[in-house]
Amino acid sequence: MKISPESLAELFQQIDLFGSIPFPVLRELAVHSKIRQAPAGETIFHKNDIGDALFVILEGEVKVHDADFVVAHQAAGSFFGELALIDEGPRSMSISATSDAVLAVIGRAEVYGVLKDYPAVMQMVVGMLTRRLRMQTDKLVDQLRQREEELTRLVEERTSEVMRQKEEAERQRAQAELEKKEAQFQRQRAEQSERFKQQFLANMSHELRTPMNAVMGMTHILLQKQPREDQLRYLDSVMRSSKNLLVILNEILDISKIEAGKMELENTDLHIESILEQVVATLGYRAEEKKVALLVDCDSAMPPVLTGDPVRLQQILLNLTGNAIKFTERGEVVIRVNVLKNNGLNCQLRFSVHDTGIGMTPEQVAVVFESFRQASSDTTRKYGGTGLGLSISKHLVGLFGGNLSVDSEPGKGSVFHFDITLGISANKNIAAQEVVSQAMLDALAGIRILIAEDNRYNLIVATETLELKIPDVRITAAANGVETIEKYRAGQFDLILMDVHMPVMDGLEATHRIRETDKNIPILALTASVIKSEVQSCLDCGMSGWIPKPFRDVEFFGAIYNALQGNKNALPEIPDAPSAPAESSGDIDLKFLEELTGGNPARMRKYIGLYLESAAGLLPQIETTLAAGDYERLRRLVHTIKPQFRMVGMPHTGDLAAYIESGLADGQIPPDLHESVGRLLEDTRRSVVVFETYLQTA
Repeated sequence: MKISPESLAELFQQIDLFGSIPFPVLRELAVHSKIRQAPAGETIFHKNDIGDALFVILEGEVKVHDADFVVAHQAAGSFFGELALIDEGPRSMSISATSDAVLAVIGRAEVYGVLKDYPAVMQMVVGMLTRRLRMQTDKLVDQLRQREEELTRLVEERTSEVMRQKEEAERQRAQAELEKKEAQFQRQRAEQSERFKQQFLANMSHELRTPMNAVMGMTHILLQKQPREDQLRYLDSVMRSSKNLLVILNEILDISKIEAGKMELENTDLHIESILEQVVATLGYRAEEKKVALLVDCDSAMPPVLTGDPVRLQQILLNLTGNAIKFTERGEVVIRVNVLKNNGLNCQLRFSVHDTGIGMTPEQVAVVFESFRQASSDTTRKYGGTGLGLSISKHLVGLFGGNLSVDSEPGKGSVFHFDITLGISANKNIAAQEVVSQAMLDALAGIRILIAEDNRYNLIVATETLELKIPDVRITAAANGVETIEKYRAGQFDLILMDVHMPVMDGLEATHRIRETDKNIPILALTASVIKSEVQSCLDCGMSGWIPKPFRDVEFFGAIYNALQGNKNALPEIPDAPSAPAESSGDIDLKFLEELTGGNPARMRKYIGLYLESAAGLLPQIETTLAAGDYERLRRLVHTIKPQFRMVGMPHTGDLAAYIESGLADGQIPPDLHESVGRLLEDTRRSVVVFETYLQTA
């Protein structure tokens, strides 16, 4: 088919892309164009073909597609292949004729040669590509959403289909991993997705847990204000529901830690009978409500004190016993612990939880330990739960070196059991839990304390903690060593809490001056130092002891009490210099802050706000100081913010700060200084985003 340049130029003139181009220029473009005929069904070009031309549809119709997936249809008067004008890379889609078509083909070189003085054409091409990309993305997202809804429906209707889909998903994941290894950009995308996932888990753990703690705290307060009987029922329902939701949140976080390989067991003294008593105390009311007997049978040959992780062992027994009570309508639940072997160093124990509940079929037993699975869909509807408790318990038993199993029969109940080996402790009794007794706090009533602290954050925390716990405490603050000496001489104090690093005069020199005239007043170092030599310097200059920052109540008030009693035998152990920590996971755990504030949401928000304020001021200073090579000032800046990391739930970043400080302590420059400071800044900036979001939603 032949078309004259004039006729082709007239056709070009009717296309929006060339609407602003003068006719003579379009005629020249037509001269350089080629005419191509494509019968219906012919593929004009394939996906991944290299593109170097623009196609204008003169007659007929084409489709834009990827295999059988059709993105769009285009008719006469439109064009395609415009991406080739920008990049000669592979085509992103295939183009096929759906009817007999006539096309004008304009090469990239001809377009740029003829239309070089008309940039509006390329601007329109870019705009159209942008709109097309948005349309294709929206369509793809819509199809993905439809697929997700379909999968959800299938999960609810057919459990067996879920297993098949799970196998298919695993196959697809394996294929995706293979493809990821073949292309660098796919690896980078996967790594970025993993980082986003970890950040999402870190954010969500606090976004959900923190408001839940606030709800429970407020409900607890209302329950103490003698509500009416009807209000009491509502508040009790809120509290129970909140606890149930918190259990679900904890289970989800536990399973994510287990899957990430981050769940580790402690190894400390434990008392089996005490753990069993706590399980009964926690779940006894649920058994009483259902009129189910909850019994304990502990072997009399049990050693008095064993070693292991009491918290995780109790979690396993709580899960198993709670499940047993849930699925038992009448009869009893019995927790049994038997000694299987005892060689004097280790003791092999068998734990079993027996119930007279509904029992399970062999098919149900086969899936009962899978995550997010319960014996049947009816179980979920009738009894509730996430289906994670048994899965978590099985993983935890595995960490103990055992295997959780179940024997069950429909209508005759179930027996969950596992065997683990625990060490036998040399201690005959477990030390009493470290808590601050009211008697100790009452003994400190009315004391006069001089606090030497130049950091506003640390001063507020110490002052509020003292005022909240010690009745009628009187506090005077000083911002440096000189001011401390002046206020000490002008007043009367029972105790001095002395920061070590302060401007004008540090805490060591101030202590030395005070000791020239007063050998008796207790002086406790408030220090975030982790260097033995620096802690020893505090003791050598005359201080009575030291309290690590950030402090816990038992350390803080215990040290104050012991110092006032003249007892120097309860000093904290001086830690070794830290080693370089591994790269941070980005997790933030507010447990320390919750303990420090007693779970008070207002105080938690206040301390987090102070941390953000401190970080905003220190980050640019750290960057500037590092660039200027002022390493002593850099050490002081890192020392200042280090305890705040630990206080707001970033112990890993606190360890990194301690490592940097230790490396600079003797005037040396560690070879990995810039890398370590870079990681510190990155962790801090990431935490700022997390905490700003927390303050907006808390």
